[in-house]
Amino acid sequence: MARKSYIFFVALIALVSLLMMSPAFAQEGENIESLKVMGNKRIDESTILYYIKSKPGTLLSKRQIREDIEQMYSLGQFKDIRVETHNEPNGLQVEFYVEEIASVGNVEILGNEKVDANDIREIIGLKRGATFSEHLVLESKEEIVRLYREKGYFFAQAHIDTQSDTENLVNIAIRIKEGEKVKIEKIRFSGNKAMPDKDLHAQLETKEKSWTSFLDDSGVYQKDILKLDLFRIEGFYHDRGYLRVKVLEPRIDINQKARQIHITIPIEEGPQFRVKSMDIKGDDAVSPDEIQKNIRTKVGKVYNVSELRQDILTITDLYAQKGYAYADANPISKLNDAERTVDLSVEVDKGKKVYVGNIEILGNIKTKDNVIRREFRVKEGELFDGSKLKRSKQRINNLNFFEDVKVDTHRGQDPDLIDILTTVTEKPTGSFTIGAGFSSVENLIFSTSIAQNNLFGGGQRLNLTAKLSSIRTDFNLSYTEPRVFDSDISFGVDAFNQDQDLISFDAQSTGGGFRLGKNVTEYDSVNLKYRFDNVETSGVSAADETEFFKNGTRVTSRIAPTYVHDTRDNFLNPSKGWRHVVGFDFGGLGGVKFTKSQYEVTYYRPLFGKLVGAIHARINYADGYGGDKLPAFERFFMGGPTSLRGFTIEDVGPQNSDGNPTGGNQALLLNLEAQYPFTKSFRGFLFYDRGNIYGGGIDSNDTTSSKFDLGKMRSSVGAGIRFISPFGPLGFSYGIKLDRKSGEKSGEFHFSAGSAF
Repeated sequence: MARKSYIFFVALIALVSLLMMSPAFAQEGENIESLKVMGNKRIDESTILYYIKSKPGTLLSKRQIREDIEQMYSLGQFKDIRVETHNEPNGLQVEFYVEEIASVGNVEILGNEKVDANDIREIIGLKRGATFSEHLVLESKEEIVRLYREKGYFFAQAHIDTQSDTENLVNIAIRIKEGEKVKIEKIRFSGNKAMPDKDLHAQLETKEKSWTSFLDDSGVYQKDILKLDLFRIEGFYHDRGYLRVKVLEPRIDINQKARQIHITIPIEEGPQFRVKSMDIKGDDAVSPDEIQKNIRTKVGKVYNVSELRQDILTITDLYAQKGYAYADANPISKLNDAERTVDLSVEVDKGKKVYVGNIEILGNIKTKDNVIRREFRVKEGELFDGSKLKRSKQRINNLNFFEDVKVDTHRGQDPDLIDILTTVTEKPTGSFTIGAGFSSVENLIFSTSIAQNNLFGGGQRLNLTAKLSSIRTDFNLSYTEPRVFDSDISFGVDAFNQDQDLISFDAQSTGGGFRLGKNVTEYDSVNLKYRFDNVETSGVSAADETEFFKNGTRVTSRIAPTYVHDTRDNFLNPSKGWRHVVGFDFGGLGGVKFTKSQYEVTYYRPLFGKLVGAIHARINYADGYGGDKLPAFERFFMGGPTSLRGFTIEDVGPQNSDGNPTGGNQALLLNLEAQYPFTKSFRGFLFYDRGNIYGGGIDSNDTTSSKFDLGKMRSSVGAGIRFISPFGPLGFSYGIKLDRKSGEKSGEFHFSAGSAF
């Protein structure tokens, strides 16, 4: 660029000097009678005249002429300008002769089938109306080839032809020879001894071609992605103590004949370092012993950069729990190459204690402030606690009133205050839904509901549901006040009318009840439910009738205390945490006397990447007392989307003489899942289920027994999806029986509404 400016300046000086010496150029001070522009084809004369300050009626000035030429050159449209003067009767005629720089005319792109023409036009400098330059041709060709390489067309070629017309326009024809995509045949590593190739391959986003390449476009060489891969490999080594590792520039070998790319990545591993000493320079606010107990970096362990990074966050979190919101932890590592060790010290600057200032809530158009504020574990004026603030966000999320919850902190008016800003994005909490599904037992399942989970913005829940199929007609009405007068006490009432055909008998139940609950700790709650049922049993054949398995109308009146310990991070889509439920039913306040007990446990934890592991287990036991037997309609059944998948209730547990299920008084269930969250509200999963129903007094088939028997359990495997729809959580799964019996289907398709377990 500097060279071009220099040539232009020399040419300009030379031109002006020639003009001054030209006999056609008049003497300074003569009157200008007229002024013309000659040689322009594309640029309008009036545009050029606008930049010329020499005007008819003024005196000729060589200095002004020189400035006029400079102004015209500054337009960037002329490669030559000269000035001539001619004597006229009344003065001088001044003529500016210009030679225009050619401009780009039509740009035609030919041969592109795999890449859109607009994508090509966007990256090239050859655009219609732009000043033409030969260097633009070369640059555009390079950009086109680069674009094709990014898309895997490694041997694509671009040829650019130019043709000038009489209007001083250069028409462009870009001819592209795309060829076929070139895939990476092999990625090799050299110099790696401590780390096997397969572990290094796992760090790469760049992949070799495979049989799935036509689906996911894997195996394409992209230079920028490969550069990032080198940093990933380096980080992988750093997390395993190889702090002197060098990942060198990869060698790219292209086999043009076979249209293959081979990549070799050289690695110099260096020694592995371990932590020799660790000195935490803190104070009494958080003791070094407490810090050591909570961090993963330990003396004697292999030095791990990622672990140390996480430990620094853990240390600042520990200080934040003590009110030091702005604590800073700075790690200092000293490497000893001879001993292959690291002396590590962490200096902590705790800063000042801070207190909670203003808690501001934005975005809640419908939901009342107090509904959100009562979920905060920190209060205005209290000592700041970072862990309580995180828990507050979890609790607000678990209300399920909001699509998004953001909790930000910033310094308050005073240095020792920290303000909290909570921004929520509300989502619809009222719904009218109609749905349909299919089951081999229930055939077509029709369901509808009218629900409001945030009634009048106060957090109350009102729900009316109906579920209809070939074996059931259920209607339920419920109302729940989760926080009576903003306290930790909940209250709810229920009314229902349910008619269910359980194959071996039909049970129609009408009744209602109420619920009371109280949070006793942050993660623990106790609940008490009362329920009254009037149950009419029918459809039992005379041959099958027993004291507890018979036709007739009976009343049950029960109380059901329950204890729940729930530390899940998200109620709808958990990724970690426990849920324990211990529950009892005591029937006999009126009507049939019986007891039922249940223990249920669910555990979620991250496995690797985004993969989440889930374990769910349940054990049930029931029996009559006071001379009464457990009635048939209180017995346990199993099979379906929320219990033993791949089975129906006809497949599991004791059966009568006709081979129909009769349920049991004991149940065992185990569910194992590997879940992958594709998005925030969409998960796929693989599962293994194992369970059975046991019971006495009924003839049992060979797949069950009268008492708990771990050796007699049915099992299945399968896969499914769950997603949060506008109508609530929905799921689809298919289970395959691992112990299929004669006459059974190999598997079952399941549709579910609601949470998984």
